[in-house]
Amino acid sequence: MLTCVANTEPHDEPAEPCRGFWADTARIRSGFLAEVPTQTLVLKVAEEVGEAAEAYIGMTGGNPRKGVHKTATDVLDELADVMLAAAVPMVDIAGGPGEAERHMAQRLGVVSARKVAAPPSTSGWHGSFIAPHILLWREDGKVLMLRRYNTGYRDGWLCPPAGRIEPGEDVLAAALREAREETGVHLRREDAAFSHVMHRTAPTLPGPCHAVSDYWFSFRTWTGEPHVAEPDKASEAIWIDPATPPDDVIPHCAEVLQAITRSEPFSVRDWT
Repeated sequence: MLTCVANTEPHDEPAEPCRGFWADTARIRSGFLAEVPTQTLVLKVAEEVGEAAEAYIGMTGGNPRKGVHKTATDVLDELADVMLAAAVPMVDIAGGPGEAERHMAQRLGVVSARKVAAPPSTSGWHGSFIAPHILLWREDGKVLMLRRYNTGYRDGWLCPPAGRIEPGEDVLAAALREAREETGVHLRREDAAFSHVMHRTAPTLPGPCHAVSDYWFSFRTWTGEPHVAEPDKASEAIWIDPATPPDDVIPHCAEVLQAITRSEPFSVRDWT
């Protein structure tokens, strides 16, 4: 049986005394959700699941662009909202809080009786995420950098146009798209020159390996004038000398820039 306990943690939202999970669920249903159709309540569950997933990605830094910007409390709040979002229409469909509680107890019995799956094999493949980076080279040998803004990761720092692979894209296709989205220029695959790949790790990086492989491609021709095409994510576009990057270039990017000027195609960072 699920029960409530007093909330001893600081919280911005006001809280009423708990009367028990299902009693409170029924009270919510007859209170501010009284006029909401059951169908809408069922569909609301999917929305809450998405918000929980978003909070977890934010807590673990699963989005390299935003980094870590959520806490464990944020994730717990969202997961609790998922449970409540599912419980409210259960009260409707079951015919009351007592019936919903009995159905939940029965369901818990079924699920807990399932056989435990064998642990996953440790001999399988574990992959790193891939992030395309784009260097636009001017005739004077300088390359384009964007100053990050309002992203939640290294805001105020400089880095080249970069991003991640979307479903159905190869790494170069992703690079072309990211360059167009972030700088407004159009690039062609045949003009790309592979420059470098860095395999780096950090506790906040996503996946079981907590690692990303950064693929860097150079372009010396493009269509359009490079500019900040996403002003909600970057505050300015500047040209720098890659051989002597300024101190406010993201450190691993500065390392790669210097490696490229030395014609080094591969590097690793932070592995022990």
